[in-house]
Amino acid sequence: MKYKAILFDLDGTLLDYRAAQKTATGNNAGHFKLVNSPEVQSYESRGVPLPGSTEMKRVFIKFGVHTDPVKFLDTYFKRLSQHGILITGALQILERLHKQVELAVVSNGHSSVQLPRMQKAGIADLFPYRFFSYDTGFTKPDPTILNLAMKTLEVIPEETLFIGDSTTSDQPAANSAGIDFFLFKGNYSDPVLQELLK
Repeated sequence: MKYKAILFDLDGTLLDYRAAQKTATGNNAGHFKLVNSPEVQSYESRGVPLPGSTEMKRVFIKFGVHTDPVKFLDTYFKRLSQHGILITGALQILERLHKQVELAVVSNGHSSVQLPRMQKAGIADLFPYRFFSYDTGFTKPDPTILNLAMKTLEVIPEETLFIGDSTTSDQPAANSAGIDFFLFKGNYSDPVLQELLK
């Protein structure tokens, strides 16, 4: 194989994020929209704005969710952490790759939420290296988190492949870090991906 290390995004690439979100919000459409707002997504990945902030309270009002943001988000993220639903084909790919190359997860999230989800999905042990934006302080599309991963794995950009599903965070981060990128569209049988992983 051309690569010595393969970095994976987590949500939408290995785990079904939307399904987990829907379950964690009790399939409430308004709550689902709220947790996908830029503000809640920013809190999930970077810790700001704080749940008790005026900015967050405004977002709750905007989406018609009349509850305490602190309690709501605490409950939501606890529920989210309990759902690790693997995307079809992910486990088979990972079980093969972990014997051949270094694997790492690079996720815009918090380890207290993402690690339990990886454990529920049965993939935590396949990833000795995990880089979460909330914990590292670097959020994709900032390439710093990818550079940190490569430094830790002791590989250079030419030896690294990043697999992710986002054209707004994963792809520009990979481009800025100078590493090969595969845009995952939900199919691990994709012939282009299969060729890259030979």
